[in-house]
Amino acid sequence: MSESICRFMTAKNEDSTIQAVRFVYETECLSLTQPFLHPIYVFHIVAKGTATFRIGNNSYSLKRGDVFFAFPALPYYLDADDEFEYIYISFMGNGAISRLPKCNITPEKPYYPDFGFLCAMFENAIRRITPFNSSLLTEAVLCYALSFFDNGENGQETDEQKNTSSVFQNIVDYVDYHYRESDISLGRLANVFSYTEKYLSSLFKKNMQIGFISYLNNLRIQYACDLIQKGNMNMAEISVACGYSDYSYFSKVFKKITGHSPTDGLKYLKNQ
Repeated sequence: MSESICRFMTAKNEDSTIQAVRFVYETECLSLTQPFLHPIYVFHIVAKGTATFRIGNNSYSLKRGDVFFAFPALPYYLDADDEFEYIYISFMGNGAISRLPKCNITPEKPYYPDFGFLCAMFENAIRRITPFNSSLLTEAVLCYALSFFDNGENGQETDEQKNTSSVFQNIVDYVDYHYRESDISLGRLANVFSYTEKYLSSLFKKNMQIGFISYLNNLRIQYACDLIQKGNMNMAEISVACGYSDYSYFSKVFKKITGHSPTDGLKYLKNQ
């Protein structure tokens, strides 16, 4: 490959349980700023070359076909050779929250060797993305890949764990449906679900490794990217449509998550 390939996914619909955000074939690892730090989950598969993946106090040797995961707000490093290339899908949603731990995919176990049989599918899929099939194709590839990480021994939950999981998924579903409303907050969730704001905040941090505000901003900026690509609104209108009454705050959040200012993001995404 001569250059990186990057595609933004369109906005999620309310029925989706795992929402893909970006599908990327990365060929310029050595030029990227480290440590890597993502606000959501990331599935990586090595396409070429070798590297050392360092996360927490652990390190892993990578080769073609090896899979490694990144987790919200958990930094990691890649010490790579000149030929190192990898494909990744970043994703979020209550399906990820519930499925990954059951598959034993955790910050303590982020590395899985010898999944080379998935490489061709990832390589073919990213070359066949269009504006019409991007979300469906990317989520299908991701879900297919995750199906090989199922571990029946990790699927047993206590009644208390099942109840907590069910409550949290209901809360996430509510946020996923109402995130474009400017008054969505922990206070509103507390009133709707009859829990304290402190308890709800702890649920988000425990289950997603990021706080409620970070999750909400991720949803809104993802939606903003979709609106930019549709090209029917200016940035001030997009800010309001995403639930932000303060454009300067929207601009700050947009740059933090995407790496671009809204103006630069407008130019970048319209050229994708």
